[in-house]
Amino acid sequence: MRNKEREAAANKAVTHIVDKAGPGFRSAEIGIILGTGWGDVLMDALEPGYFYYQLDGIPAFKSLLKMPQIEGHHRALIIGWLDNQKNVAMLRGRIHMNEMHDGEELAKMVRLQVELLIKLGVKHLILTNAAGSLRPEIGVGDIVAHDGFVTLFAPPLPLWAGEFVSPEDTLTLVNINKILDVAYEAGLKCHVGAGAMVRGPYFEGRKHDKRILRECGAAMAMMSILPEAAVAALYPEVNVYALSFITNTASEEHSHEENQKRAKESSGKLGNFLLHLIKEINQR
Repeated sequence: MRNKEREAAANKAVTHIVDKAGPGFRSAEIGIILGTGWGDVLMDALEPGYFYYQLDGIPAFKSLLKMPQIEGHHRALIIGWLDNQKNVAMLRGRIHMNEMHDGEELAKMVRLQVELLIKLGVKHLILTNAAGSLRPEIGVGDIVAHDGFVTLFAPPLPLWAGEFVSPEDTLTLVNINKILDVAYEAGLKCHVGAGAMVRGPYFEGRKHDKRILRECGAAMAMMSILPEAAVAALYPEVNVYALSFITNTASEEHSHEENQKRAKESSGKLGNFLLHLIKEINQR
């Protein structure tokens, strides 16, 4: 059972957006949360007249005004026609679980960004991010389709009392195979594996943490996707596609700036992959 207060907050946010958009507003069947490096091509592929709205302009996200802007994360909602496909709702940048110390307020916003998309009519939700490899066969520039999560080291997820769901229930074999097929067509090397979420914003330790995460079954370390999948699990009618772009190996020293640079260098391939995936979803 979903928390009524949180669901009401999402409905109220959607009403605000629809009122602002006016009579030209149309619901979106496909939603995308764009992680680092995933968004540039999609912005260029948007048809003229798309709707662009900063999240901090929505009353329910007012706490964002107190949070510093993270480089590479625009915190914007975009709704429009993408490359002559169906109407798409995109979050250009996400709110992470590590962005402020007020845990409950942050959890509300992390959750709201997902429920907002679903309440806008999204039936197919694509979750993307940048992640670090934990296995030698998964290299920089590859992508990984999620087939599970290692949750033991994750922060508290944005679920409320009585919401007993498993984020892994959102990861279906049908959708994983769809990701693999589209990655092949787009010229991207794609693996299948589990993501282990750490809260951040610090990176996991190379000497011990990465080994422990790997021994627990994880293929990559990350700071997102798991919370979004947990919220999506409350809506079993929503199809989820979860995938990560690999920005660093398990052994090298790296930084947020270097990860952003590598993701930007691959943004063309990542964007084209998403356009292919959206096309495939539309044909279902």
